[in-house]
Amino acid sequence: MRILMASHGYPPTLSGVTLVVQKLARAMVARGHQVTVITASDRGEPYRDEDQGVQIERVRSVPNPFWKEGRIPIISQRTLRGLIGRIQPDVLHTHETACLGWQFVRLSRREGFPLVATCHYFPRFVAFYLVNARPLCWLLSFYSARLLNRCSHVVFATEAHHRAFQAFSLTAPTTIISNGVNTARYHPPAGPERGIEEAYHLPPRPRILFVGRLARDKEIPILIEALAHLRTQMEAHLLLVGKGDFRPQLEALCAELGLQGAVHFLGYVPDEDMPALYRAADLFAIASTVEVQSLPTLEAMASGVPVVAVDAGALPEISLHGQSGLIVPPKDPAAMAEAMRTILSDPALAAQMGRRGCELAQAHAEERTFDAYEALYRRLAQ
Repeated sequence: MRILMASHGYPPTLSGVTLVVQKLARAMVARGHQVTVITASDRGEPYRDEDQGVQIERVRSVPNPFWKEGRIPIISQRTLRGLIGRIQPDVLHTHETACLGWQFVRLSRREGFPLVATCHYFPRFVAFYLVNARPLCWLLSFYSARLLNRCSHVVFATEAHHRAFQAFSLTAPTTIISNGVNTARYHPPAGPERGIEEAYHLPPRPRILFVGRLARDKEIPILIEALAHLRTQMEAHLLLVGKGDFRPQLEALCAELGLQGAVHFLGYVPDEDMPALYRAADLFAIASTVEVQSLPTLEAMASGVPVVAVDAGALPEISLHGQSGLIVPPKDPAAMAEAMRTILSDPALAAQMGRRGCELAQAHAEERTFDAYEALYRRLAQ
């Protein structure tokens, strides 16, 4: 089967979406399919690339004013039709609901190709970057639903995300398919992770971990302020894994709160080191209110790490309150600090939550994700 995907970015551009697209594309190639991904060029100028058998068409791109590394792809309908003619796909799959998404919709309707769309965002995400964004959030919600309704099938990673779009008159056929986690790589520790502790100069335990872009929408200041509350009662350290434009503001907040020695910016961590880094943590914390699923949360759970998350987006659907961790109100550093203290001060409770999180993560094993997408592609291509 020949599959043509569209994505706003692809590694080395890193985000939850780009990593999901990469692992799905690689998996389909490993299963014998031909996969091409159209995505923004990380250099600005177009070029062709290959990644473990995945053919990548990196099209011309322009800077994104809200995300320096996440450039915006630009491709004409004429160029896109040329690619379609050369590739002759059996199915189109867009992971983007902006320019590329609409171009795929037009091509699907004109040429008769079945079109799958995977939605990866909440429209209210833009509220973190624009002033008086509420009207725009509503407009984006209707705009996105209108685009998705023109697709053959729409995929959401969680029921919470699906429900959010149903409120805006989504009528297209839908399926819930988890973004998946590699449970063979992410698993509880079998012993001390000495190598990772030395390689990254990890501080003494307890260690609280966050993994993701250092961006405004991730609400990382809530984690830092929660740590300030927590350290009035117990010693603890916060590890921030990831890079992004928001780092200078976060460093300034740490200085303001006197936490320079307690918050550790680890920057980009290679994928091969991430499983051991999760296992070296005592707690995973996330304060983002716009997560459609959160792969890092799933990876932490699969690694046997208890979770403190906010009651927003899909997080309470993924990590169950009182079972795999604790769910707290959004934008409440004091409540998050108390949840952290509750888990970190009770090793038996932390171990119990870690075991339960590992059990829950098995339902998201990525082979199930690949099976579900492959079955969907085959059904639509008939």
